[in-house]
Amino acid sequence: MEKLISIPYSPRPQQEELHNQLSKYRFGVCVMHRRGGKSTFGVNHLVKLALTTDRDNFRGAMFAPTRVQIKLISWDMIKQYTRVIPGMKYNETELRADFPNGSRIQLFGAENPDSARGQFFDYVFCDEYAQMDERMFPEIIRPAIADRKGGVCFIGTPNGMDAFYDLYEKAKVDPEWFTVTWKVSETKLVDDHELDQMRKLMTPDQYEQEMECSWMANRSGAIFAKFVQEIEEKKHITRIPYDPGYPVDCYFDLGISDKCCIIFIQQIGRSFNIIDCYQNNNEGLDHYAQVIRERDYFYRNFIFPHDIETREMSTGKSRKEYAYSLGLRPVKVCPKLPKEDQIHAAQLFLSKCWFDSDNSKPLLDSLKWYHRKYLDKQRTYSKPVHDWSSHFCDSFMTAAVATQEMDLNDSRPKQFSADNNYNPLGA
Repeated sequence: MEKLISIPYSPRPQQEELHNQLSKYRFGVCVMHRRGGKSTFGVNHLVKLALTTDRDNFRGAMFAPTRVQIKLISWDMIKQYTRVIPGMKYNETELRADFPNGSRIQLFGAENPDSARGQFFDYVFCDEYAQMDERMFPEIIRPAIADRKGGVCFIGTPNGMDAFYDLYEKAKVDPEWFTVTWKVSETKLVDDHELDQMRKLMTPDQYEQEMECSWMANRSGAIFAKFVQEIEEKKHITRIPYDPGYPVDCYFDLGISDKCCIIFIQQIGRSFNIIDCYQNNNEGLDHYAQVIRERDYFYRNFIFPHDIETREMSTGKSRKEYAYSLGLRPVKVCPKLPKEDQIHAAQLFLSKCWFDSDNSKPLLDSLKWYHRKYLDKQRTYSKPVHDWSSHFCDSFMTAAVATQEMDLNDSRPKQFSADNNYNPLGA
């Protein structure tokens, strides 16, 4: 006579939806607020798969940022929900649960990614992936599920624009991935009184990140993030195709070892459509000229920062002359303004811009991340931090200043002297 075994787990509505959706998708990314039940869901989904699988020797795994963390959070939970199953065996040293049907679930810490090499998995959960080594998925987990066509689900709370953010953004546009974001204001899993008490102790940015799943909130001193969020709410970030009826202006930020960036903008009336962008490093100006030619746009101006007029000691020629010889004509030089004036111009310029959601994503990510460092002793913010986001932001500030200070419609060279060859007698 068969005996019915009931596992002591009653999923919340959000957890039940996740269980249903992950049965349809091989890969998933779940972004959820703190105390939302992410780990409980992950453990029970693995238990469900281990018990209902038709595979031989099912192998499930759960990763957390550290071994101590995964043991404290998930190990007791696995034993709690599976003790009712006859024949269960637990290995405390290896954090492994063996099921009577041959299935196995094991817990790992991600502080040593290579410890999981050489194993195979049928399903993997990565809990708080934002705090893990970004090599975990592409180098360790993805190859481990390849031969058995296993699945992976990433669960966690945002921690800035890191590898978890990049993964989420890629997953959103991939039909083979399931993505969902649940904020505490949507789930109502934490009562209002408790949330009010949390707000008293947390900064607005901390609360937005931990409870409202904001990717940008933890970036204290963000310069453009608020303005990008405003245009995102106005639906200014969408698909913006190239319009052959209007010319394209190219705005540069120069660099060799640092990134060299180009932004492609079409001005249509009072709006500026940012249709494309490009960046690279360790390449000469001829490489970027080739990239521009391959885009096959109808170009109007090539606008560079003031350092384009710097002369090279080896040749005696300026970068401006070299750009001209490569066919980047007309070359225009953006006026040099103090950094704070450039930032202010860019903040105002953002409200006039429309961004292509695909081609301009590297630029948008840079604008969201660009920030000042907070100085604890002085209790003030420093100049903008020079990091990966600086180069596209410098190029964008060049565009903002140029559209404000220069006549971009006039592509004729300036006339410095009058034409005095005129003869009134016609001789």
